[in-house]
Amino acid sequence: MKTPLSRSLSLRILLPVLGVQLLVFTLGGLLLDRAMKGYAQAHFQQHLAPLEALINTTLAPPLFSEDIGALKQRTLEIVDRTPLLAWLVVDDADDRPVARAGPAPDREQDRTRDLGQALAAGVYHTDFPVTLAGEEVGHAHIGVRLDTLRDYLARQERTLAGIGLATLAATGLLTGLLVWWRTRQLRELGEAAEAVTRGEMPPRLAARHGDEIGQLARSFNEMAGAIEDRTRAYEHERRQLQASEARQQELLVQSQRQQARFRALLSAMNLGILFETPDRRIEYVNPAFVEMWALDPELDLVGRPVAEVLEHSRHVFSRPMHSSRHVLQVEHTHEISEQFEIQLADGRILTQVSYPVHDEETRAIGRLWLYEDVTNERQTAEQLIYLAERDSLTGLYNRHRFQLEMERMIGMSQRFGHRFALLYFDLDEFKFVNDTYGHREGDTVLTRIAGELGQVVRKNDVLARLGGDEFAVVTLIDSDLEEVYQLAQRIVGAVARIPFRFRNQNIRITTSVGISIYPDLAADIETLVAQADAAMYQAKAQGKNTWSMYDRERDATSTMMAHMTWAQRIEHGLENDLFELHFQGVYRVSDRSLRHLEALVRLSDADTPGKLYMPGQFIPIAEKSGKILAIDQWVLRQVIALLARHPEMPPVAVNISGRSFDDPSLPQRIRQWLSEGGVDPGRLLVELTETAAVSDIQDAQRFIEALHQAGCTVCLDDFGAGFSSFAYLKHIAADVLKIDGQFIHDLPNNPENQIFLRAMLDVATGLHKTTVAEFVDSEAVFDMLGDFGIDLAQGYYLDKPRPDHPAIPDDAGS
Repeated sequence: MKTPLSRSLSLRILLPVLGVQLLVFTLGGLLLDRAMKGYAQAHFQQHLAPLEALINTTLAPPLFSEDIGALKQRTLEIVDRTPLLAWLVVDDADDRPVARAGPAPDREQDRTRDLGQALAAGVYHTDFPVTLAGEEVGHAHIGVRLDTLRDYLARQERTLAGIGLATLAATGLLTGLLVWWRTRQLRELGEAAEAVTRGEMPPRLAARHGDEIGQLARSFNEMAGAIEDRTRAYEHERRQLQASEARQQELLVQSQRQQARFRALLSAMNLGILFETPDRRIEYVNPAFVEMWALDPELDLVGRPVAEVLEHSRHVFSRPMHSSRHVLQVEHTHEISEQFEIQLADGRILTQVSYPVHDEETRAIGRLWLYEDVTNERQTAEQLIYLAERDSLTGLYNRHRFQLEMERMIGMSQRFGHRFALLYFDLDEFKFVNDTYGHREGDTVLTRIAGELGQVVRKNDVLARLGGDEFAVVTLIDSDLEEVYQLAQRIVGAVARIPFRFRNQNIRITTSVGISIYPDLAADIETLVAQADAAMYQAKAQGKNTWSMYDRERDATSTMMAHMTWAQRIEHGLENDLFELHFQGVYRVSDRSLRHLEALVRLSDADTPGKLYMPGQFIPIAEKSGKILAIDQWVLRQVIALLARHPEMPPVAVNISGRSFDDPSLPQRIRQWLSEGGVDPGRLLVELTETAAVSDIQDAQRFIEALHQAGCTVCLDDFGAGFSSFAYLKHIAADVLKIDGQFIHDLPNNPENQIFLRAMLDVATGLHKTTVAEFVDSEAVFDMLGDFGIDLAQGYYLDKPRPDHPAIPDDAGS
């Protein structure tokens, strides 16, 4: 910013200096003018002396002689001959004018005697006496022309004025330059100061001299350096402050977003949440809490005492005294409360747990209460437990629950000395009904008989359907065996009295019951079951529709011998490597390409080379005897070794018995075998039957999770065969669902199976499971599976089980 001229320091210094110079030049000019005029007057007086002498010499004689005529004549001649004279007047001794020449003023006061005034008038007047021989004879008055002198003085004055003005201008210019030069540092200092006032960084000034200005420049530089340092420090602090403010703003925005997300998350949660302050006032509740406790949504609870929650709740406790002591109460306020279960009068169940909340300095800032409505979960768990322990067709206990009840009864017997009886029976004509009238009618028979048997047995008896048409009853013996005999007779009579009519024909169904007693006849479950089974066949040998107590003397019956023979065959087969694997392909429905193989175990007859026993003949015995675990491990090791030898062959599926759930180390051994063989775990599929998995969901969950951790794919076999609800699929994380063959066989001609299959496919698709259809025995079935959207298919139509499957390279040639 430039300083205005009127405020310039140089001008303020220059103007007084010029004024002083002007004053000095004016005074000098006046003195010079006076000196010049004095000099001119002196010079003029020097010129007057000859003129006075001329006039006195010329005019004195005539004036003395009073020759007036000559006087006038000479007076005129003097004026004419003397250009300097403007006029001449001669007075006599009496001061009377006697001669005149030129335009002389008539009055004495009009005659200018002062040289300065005369110069202005152009004529100077003076007088002097005219003497002759020392005697005054008259008086002469003359007017001297001053034109020449006036022109001379004018020229001199102009010359002096020009010189003065030129000198004044030159000195003013030089003075101005000198002042400008000497004040440049002041200007630089001023500009620097203005830069400071504008917030700019001041430049450094050059301290050229050691005078006051140089000292001021050095002081300014020091001040500028200090200002620069402080400015930089301030700018650094300002940037840090701005960065801190920006960070704080960002953190604030992030905090607000996190709070919004957190509140949205809390609002979306099914858990009821209440946060209380240290003084036990409500700071926050989420919508789930309000709904869970049936509070008015318009009621603002924030800031209210926690105790008011129960006052505003519309719920009623089923146990008021018990619940009021625990709801929103905790004994040790700094500890996590134990989970408390709240039962409401409307049948709902809530769980309560609370946690102390601390800040970063571990100071208590409140308590968090969490509530969960577990009514549906409890109902679902109870339903799952019921379904896991029940036969899906008849509602009776299944084989798994029957096994547990047997173990429980043995434990009670060993502890309290109780005796109990096992009644084992099947239906004598059931195979005829199934083969003649179909499975639907067979299911009707089983359902009706189960209902009648439920009315026959006592409340504390255990009635179970073990599979197919096999049933069992476990009953405590209170006194003697007579009550066991009566129960067996009631069972036989109840079954025989049930009327059945199929296709306009009356059918009579009978049963044969075998009985064994613990611990009188058997010391363990396996023996007890084998004896009851043998007694049942003894009853059939007596003509059916009767019951029979196990008799040791009749132990050599064909049935008992057959059971013992199968157990020995399985043991012998494991010891002598008589088991072998056959493979059946599983194909993609979309293009009929091979997806993987399924390994199926067979048992060779030791006495008859080439004779093979199917799994249905020995697997049930192996499961009862516990030998199934060894069979499962043999199959797994054989398949993994085969995959290791042929990395190019497709993956292989292996069936695992439900009894393997009892061996938690099996998944780890599978991982070890895969690692030792260098086999990709994804090439091994482990198939578990649905009924086995559902019978013990917790064990199945752990087993499947361990298989997943090992990297294997898990397939649920016989899907839909033994369960009436799909809820368990939320808990059993199988990757593949193999639909039971009963829904696939004769699919084009069975609308009900089509409905069931569509329902199962909807569930599988919603859970993103791969689906496999087994027992595909015709092109019509295969085509319909494609229309339904089944992923994979398996059956005799596509491939039959064989030991030398084309997908497996020949070991001899490899």
